[in-house]
Amino acid sequence: MTTFAILGIRVRWEWFRMATILSVALTIAGVRTLAAQDGRDTLVHMFALAIPDSIPLTRVEQLVPGTDGSVFLIDSRTDAILAFNPDGAFRTKIGAKGEGPGELLSPWRVGLLGHDTLWVVDASRPRLNLYDAVTGASLADFGPATWNASAGDEPLRPLAVLADHRVISVKWAERDVQVEVLAVPLMERHTQSQRVPLASLDLRGRHLSIPIRSGDGTLRVRDPFSHSDMLAVDPSGRYLRVIRRPKPVDGRGFFTVERSNVLENIADTIRVPHTPRPVQRQDVRAWADGLEVVERMVELGVFRSKAAGASAILNALGTPDYYPPIQNRGRGIVDDGVLVDSKGRLWSQTSDVAGRNSDWVVVSDNRDVVVTRVSVPKGLRLLAVHADRVWAEARDDYGVPIVQVLELRRLNG
Repeated sequence: MTTFAILGIRVRWEWFRMATILSVALTIAGVRTLAAQDGRDTLVHMFALAIPDSIPLTRVEQLVPGTDGSVFLIDSRTDAILAFNPDGAFRTKIGAKGEGPGELLSPWRVGLLGHDTLWVVDASRPRLNLYDAVTGASLADFGPATWNASAGDEPLRPLAVLADHRVISVKWAERDVQVEVLAVPLMERHTQSQRVPLASLDLRGRHLSIPIRSGDGTLRVRDPFSHSDMLAVDPSGRYLRVIRRPKPVDGRGFFTVERSNVLENIADTIRVPHTPRPVQRQDVRAWADGLEVVERMVELGVFRSKAAGASAILNALGTPDYYPPIQNRGRGIVDDGVLVDSKGRLWSQTSDVAGRNSDWVVVSDNRDVVVTRVSVPKGLRLLAVHADRVWAEARDDYGVPIVQVLELRRLNG
């Protein structure tokens, strides 16, 4: 069997095409360094989604806009997908709580196949379900047997479905994340094909999680100061983006965006410079003191006090030198601070020298790459972008989430 290495990964010759798409592709297109334009695009409020009183939100995990303006969202406490009409009116719930066909326990990721098929990853099992996006009817579901690797390997978890019906799946190792693109015929309901890896992408964790010795085991905590790699896929599965975030050297920093169009076999790498923001020891202490997991560990008797738990985390983490260039809330390789819109543009929330986090950097998808900045009102957490429409989560006076719909106003028209 003829093999060769891409990014240190041994792959078969027949995997070359897909592996090339997902690899760094420096030898194909080179690395272009880009500076952001001066000035800011802005967001203007239009209306809010009509969330029913009977379905209170706690935290919107993901929101996906349809091509007709419909919206599908996952909340951290709901066991179904909430669907809304283009005018923001509530339409229906898709899926129901349970472990049977078409049922969900913990919806995690959601996206669209074409215009009328909704895919949903259930994190608890893990499972991938397909629904009619208009009626909400269950079309097919694929259980853990589809994703599990061979005996002895760590199970894979489906992450996203590409527009050509292939599936991106991940598994976590101690320090790194392995991402595979699998050939699974999702739309052939009665075909139970064994997964076939077409390509593999190595995302370096660099302390993706912090192991903390807790006396009776090891506690793992996501690290928001990590410069680990990140992955972003648009809801339609056409555009894949890998964000590499190396640590700054001599006070100068950059991050790279590896852009892949999975349907047109395009791959290149863009380098975006930034001024790194130093991390202060008190910032790390404040983060450690505020961790809910520490409070739970104190209740379970793992730590004597909250201060002891925070100290254990600080000792395991050490003192990072700089914040990562893109905001990282420690949620793994898929994070709030990164999203891809319907045109393939990468939106990423930056962390500037002054500590402001209201700016988002947007890297365009055309060949003449343009990097712009968008000023986001304080308190808004961006969820999705489709054309010039933006969805964001805000909080009312009681801390209840509100999903706002905004219009993107461009500085240059």
